[in-house]
Amino acid sequence: MLTEQMLEDRKQGIMGSMAAIIVGVARWGDLHWLYHWLIGSPTKPIVETIMMSLGNFLEPFIAVWYAEQTGYKLQNVRRTIWHKKHKFIGGHPDRIIKGDRNRGLEIKCVFQRAERDWENGPPLYYIAQIKHYALCTGRLKWDFAVLFMAHGSLKIFSVEFTKDDVQALCDQEVAFWNEHVLARNEPDVTHLSTDTLKQIWKTSDPEKTVVADEATQNYVEERNKLDESIKLFKDQKELVENKIRVRMQDGELLVASGGETLTTYKTNKRGNRCFNFKKEGK
Repeated sequence: MLTEQMLEDRKQGIMGSMAAIIVGVARWGDLHWLYHWLIGSPTKPIVETIMMSLGNFLEPFIAVWYAEQTGYKLQNVRRTIWHKKHKFIGGHPDRIIKGDRNRGLEIKCVFQRAERDWENGPPLYYIAQIKHYALCTGRLKWDFAVLFMAHGSLKIFSVEFTKDDVQALCDQEVAFWNEHVLARNEPDVTHLSTDTLKQIWKTSDPEKTVVADEATQNYVEERNKLDESIKLFKDQKELVENKIRVRMQDGELLVASGGETLTTYKTNKRGNRCFNFKKEGK
């Protein structure tokens, strides 16, 4: 659980959850959002969800389980740990290991919709997070203690970094700070920048008219073409789904000739029948 000071520190530098953005493996946020967050521009606030609150609530229980499984003694981290040289790089690891100056612990609660991300071990966005903590603390060995909520199972995953791994991340973070934050050089927008842009310009000026340059005019033309394509694809998708509905009628399960599931067509809690297609490779 972060203290008020730790929450305030998150606005003053690059923290663990931001590392995935910088290395390009984040589930949310982009460099454009991170830049505006760090320079203090209006951005969409980070609101604690029910899942985040539940994760905070269960964190002490998972920590006790991990300690019992490993025999390690754990120490809470109640302050921001800043990099010794780069004071804009900080972190809030969940626990560090007493008696082992080279190991730390990150605790996660994984809900059903995110379990797929863990099929091959810790996902890259969390690897980036603990690599950032290795950068801040100098500890190169990190464990994940993970509670998989849907199945009620607890697992431990171990990751070890080299000094070169950590230095590579340091170089990327320092470059972003110097070339964008300090230089006030705004990164390009991406498809994830919508909320940030809406926060920066919440209202319009009725007296203001903007003349499009050539690039913007091309964007408008491209957007209109995409809009037409999306409508066409939606119509085509609806057509093929209707063909499937005709075949299934009141059936709930559709299988291939070999017996493998293709889709279900079940009635949900609201009383509506919905498809659930099995994706290739899933």
